[in-house]
Parts: sequence; C-alpha cells; structure tokens
Amino acid sequence: MFHLALASEWKAGWRAGQYTPARFETDGFVHCCDDAQTTLKVAAASFSGAAEEVLVIELDEALLGVEVKREAPVSVDGAVHAHHDGRVFPHVYGPIPAAAVVRVVPLSAFP
Repeated sequence: MFHLALASEWKAGWRAGQYTPARFETDGFVHCCDDAQTTLKVAAASFSGAAEEVLVIELDEALLGVEVKREAPVSVDGAVHAHHDGRVFPHVYGPIPAAAVVRVVPLSAFP
C-alpha cells in the first residue's frame, strides 16, 4: 500500500512515532493506493507541478494497527480524476506508526 506526501508534510506530520498527514483532520483518514500503477496516476493528477519533492511512502498494512477500509475515492482537490475509474482506494483510519513504514522514496525514483 502506498501514500503520497509532500516532503515538508511528511516531516511535519510526525509526533510520538506516528505520522498523521495535515488532511487527516479534514478527511478523517489517510489517503492511500493499493498498487504502484494507481499511485503514479494519482501522483500525476494530484501532485503535478508541486513546488517541492513528492514522496511515496510504502506501508505494510498488517502493521498499521488501525482500521483500513477500501472505499470510493475522495479527491483532495474536489475533482473527479481519470484514475478513479470505478475503483476503491484504501483509507487508513488512524495515524501511521513508524513500524508500518516499509520505505520512503522520492516520486522521481518510484517504482
């Protein structure tokens, strides 16, 4: 499972060994993708032209320790993007513990 974040948000979201993105308070969950191809499509639609480095965070779902629901997409910018095409996305209903982070790579080096 993969989560996309701006480098500054990734750094700022850490408290007591857990990561919580800035949008968590608004959305109530952490946005994720199940596979690399979808992650790249979401990155192109949501992060193209980002003024800073975009990171891909690979997560081990078994180590999250919080509920994960596969649900209809919720766009962070209010638009419906082509990558949605009827699929469901994993939504993580709690902070991401450090133990669940498998790797963090720049989008430019992914997959």
